Amino acid sequence: MAARTILIGLGNPIMSDDAIGLVVAQEVLRRLPALDGDLSASGGFDVLDCVLGYDRAVIIDSMMTGKFPPGTVRRVDVEPELTTLRVVDSHGINFLKALEVGRVTGADMPDEILIYGIEVTDPMTIGDKLTEGLAAKVDDIIEEITRDLEGGEA
Repeated sequence: MAARTILIGLGNPIMSDDAIGLVVAQEVLRRLPALDGDLSASGGFDVLDCVLGYDRAVIIDSMMTGKFPPGTVRRVDVEPELTTLRVVDSHGINFLKALEVGRVTGADMPDEILIYGIEVTDPMTIGDKLTEGLAAKVDDIIEEITRDLEGGEA
């Protein structure tokens, strides 16, 4: 039996580059129909609610480190011990802490959690368009993540 996988795209559709997780996840879901998807989670405990009962969770979100060019994709395989990860979230508890709460409380958590962080330039400006540099990379980002998930038997 194939592992049940959920793909979650995070972001705010009216906050410029912050929407990249939603934009990419929507297209990846179209290309990989075997995945379940959720494009409504806004972070924190919403993510925890979405992943319960799945064998595998894939999360796509924006990141802003300033260390990589816009559109760079960084994949993180989250270990069951999430306590060493520190991610800031502007909406209260970040989704990594929420996942940690799920594990500590014995919730039916996925055995595998993958996070794709996409480097952005401007996740704080109100607007429904990605910045020019990031928008130019969207097709490449979608292709990279789709190819990676296909290789991992999504």
